[in-house]
Amino acid sequence: MPHVSVTHRSLQVGFVLLRKNCSATIIRAVARWGEGCRRENPESPTLTATHHSGEAHVARRAGNSVRSRRLAFILRRLRGASGHGIEAVGRAVGMSGSKINRIERMESGVYRDDLERLLDFYEVSAGHRVELLDIARRAEERGWLRLSNANLPEDWQTWLDFEQEATTLLRYQPLVIPGLLQTPEYASAIIRATGGAITETEVDALVSSRMARQGLLHRTDPLTLHAIIEENVLRHSFGKLGAHGRQLRALADATIKSRVTIQVLPAKSKLHSGLNGPFTILKYDDEPSLVLLENKVASLFLDEDEHVKIYSRSWTELQRLSLSPKKSIELIADLAERL
Repeated sequence: MPHVSVTHRSLQVGFVLLRKNCSATIIRAVARWGEGCRRENPESPTLTATHHSGEAHVARRAGNSVRSRRLAFILRRLRGASGHGIEAVGRAVGMSGSKINRIERMESGVYRDDLERLLDFYEVSAGHRVELLDIARRAEERGWLRLSNANLPEDWQTWLDFEQEATTLLRYQPLVIPGLLQTPEYASAIIRATGGAITETEVDALVSSRMARQGLLHRTDPLTLHAIIEENVLRHSFGKLGAHGRQLRALADATIKSRVTIQVLPAKSKLHSGLNGPFTILKYDDEPSLVLLENKVASLFLDEDEHVKIYSRSWTELQRLSLSPKKSIELIADLAERL
């Protein structure tokens, strides 16, 4: 029997024809056959077919959009919470351990029926299940991912996942000192001021969580943090006597102990592209960069190249307008001495 060469393009054309004439069952069978061809030819792109409402969605590549990354984070976390290893989960749901591993590592897409079996095994609630199925259906859509800021554990954990996986954070902050550089006193004051009707227990929990995140700066392979902070933020007094000075000294110390760079944007600087508000650029070794935008009720992760480039240009401009790292620390130290 002659060897048949199957290309990504020919499979896409085949799916278009199948969608018009065949059932979803046949489409899934062809998609699985396509995966087998890809394993024999590792250089061909990954195909993802997801059954939804009687149709199959063919994605260009799996594993790079912000939605697919969130889904992978959540599936890994669900398996960890279940207390079962990959092979045990595979046996329970009728999938190979290697397949589950590829899904969790974003090396392949996930079929809807496979995802539903996993969610059944993990005993995911109905509401959460609908959300995850929707994320999977739209996994290859680029644009943005919205997270609620209502202190919901799942959304908060998603932000932590993206932060922990990052190698570098570029953080522009015109309003407050970045959370990774806050003292407990400062964090407590900011949370009380912005948290609305929040209890002391909730304040303590949020402060503890923020302090725990700072471990990213001191782990074996520490996170690189470059922060640009408006000068007026440094001059804004808060809390009890001495708290302001302790926060400023902690800022200066952070640049000595870890991979932290701080630049101060002078109060007299000209109008600039950062006036739209704070932003964070998250960089990764093996995944595309993301941009995080935050406000009082929601956070948005942007993953389109065009959007990331816009904020990267803003970052370059803000760097140019800011004091050098050396002069910035000298200013911070001077302000601390005056308090």
